[in-house]
Amino acid sequence: MREMPVMLSSALSSNTVDANAMFQAIAAKQLAGPGIAQMFPPSVPLPVVQPRKEPEMATPQRRLIQVFIADPNENIPIDQCLLYSGAQQLTDLTDQELFFEIDVKTLLEKHNEIRTKVVDKAVKERVEYLEPAKVRDLKMTVVTIAQF
Repeated sequence: MREMPVMLSSALSSNTVDANAMFQAIAAKQLAGPGIAQMFPPSVPLPVVQPRKEPEMATPQRRLIQVFIADPNENIPIDQCLLYSGAQQLTDLTDQELFFEIDVKTLLEKHNEIRTKVVDKAVKERVEYLEPAKVRDLKMTVVTIAQF
């Protein structure tokens, strides 16, 4: 039986070159003499490439919002699943920045006192209570009412 070759290592390398810089170098070589300029005779105009625009960072917009934080676990009674319902507020913060404005630790500790007393309905053989929730288990929703 023939053995198949095994690739022990591989490497990949790439480099990006600004098209305008490349064409300027070619134009300079055309003025300097033979070489790569032979590929582009002077009668052929060099293409002009517009530089790529960098994506703009989203400028904060003023908006009227309301923030909600809930525990999506279906075992939690519906009247206890909403941990936080903020008041409507005018802000220019992003959704991520809004999350850090809320004292989630205190909300979570209070909610976990209730959550650890709720029976997990998925376990049929015995009575088992839910584990305390973590921040990653919660769902935060920012409702944008109006943007200015």
